[in-house]
Amino acid sequence: MRFFAGILAATATLPACTTPPNPAPGVPPAAEDEPRPALARPTPAPPAPTAARPRVAPPAPPELPRPLRYVLPVDHGVRADSGGRGGFLAPRSHGRHNGLDLLAPIGTPVLAPCSGPARSGNNSSFGKWVQVVCELPGEVVRSPAYLSFFFSHLAKIDIDAAQSVDAGSRIGAVGKTGNASSNKIAPHLHLEVVVHDTRDRALAESHSGRDQSDTQAADRLMSALESRCFEPTGLAKKEGSARRARRTDPFLLLSCLGSGKPGLSTPPRALRSASEAWSEHYQARTFDVDQAR
Repeated sequence: MRFFAGILAATATLPACTTPPNPAPGVPPAAEDEPRPALARPTPAPPAPTAARPRVAPPAPPELPRPLRYVLPVDHGVRADSGGRGGFLAPRSHGRHNGLDLLAPIGTPVLAPCSGPARSGNNSSFGKWVQVVCELPGEVVRSPAYLSFFFSHLAKIDIDAAQSVDAGSRIGAVGKTGNASSNKIAPHLHLEVVVHDTRDRALAESHSGRDQSDTQAADRLMSALESRCFEPTGLAKKEGSARRARRTDPFLLLSCLGSGKPGLSTPPRALRSASEAWSEHYQARTFDVDQAR
C-alpha cells in the first residue's frame, strides 16, 4: 500500500498534459500563429552594356596591272558630229555602235596596245583596218582571255597582212576610209575590243556587227574589272552599258588596264566642233577621266 501511495504522490506533482481550448469565435489567433510576410528577393542589376566593336573595312582589292598601252599619242576626246555620235553603244541606223570613235587628225599615228600577232585588210565598210590580239596576264584574269583590238578607217597601214607587233609600235595612221569618208564625218579612229577564250578564236574574230554572241572570257574579264577597278575607283559610264555580249567599252578597258593615255587637249580648229570630252560620258571618284592615266 505504501508503494502505490508513493506513486500517486509522484504523479500528482507532474504538469497536466491538456490540449489548449479552441479560441472563441471572433478572437484572432495568437501572435505566434500569424503568417509571416514573404521576404523580398533582391532584383538583379542589368548587365553592363557591351561596347560595340568598331567595324573594320575589308581590305581593298589589289590594283590591276596595266599590261596595255594607249593607242594614240594625242587625246581629243570622242567624235560627235552631224554624221553621228561616236560613243560606245551610241544609236545607229542598224542598231548600236559596237566600238568607240577617237577623234584625231588624219595621219595621227595608231599604236599597238600590246605585243602580239596582228593582221590587216581593207573593205568597203571598215576601210583599211588592223587587228592586234593581246593575251591578258593571269594577274588580271586567271583563266585565259584574249583581246581582239580592231582599228578601222585608217589612212595607212604600217604592218604586213599578218605579222607580230611590239607594244607601242606604229601600226597605221588615222584616216577616213570605208563608210567614214562622208564630209559629215570627222576623221577618227574606230576602235573595237572583243574578248575570247583562245588565241585562235581571237584571231578569227570578224568584228561583224551581226554577230552578238557571248564568251565566258568576257564574263570573267568584266567580273575582274568590276571588283578591282570600277568599284574601288568609281569609274563608270554615265549612261548605257559597259558591255555588249563579248564586246567591252574600249575607254573603260584602257582606263583600267592601260597606261600612256595623254591628257585631253583641244583639237585643231577644224575638228573642235566634233569633240566631246570623256567627262561628258564617264565619271570616276579617284581620278579625272579627262587627264593622263
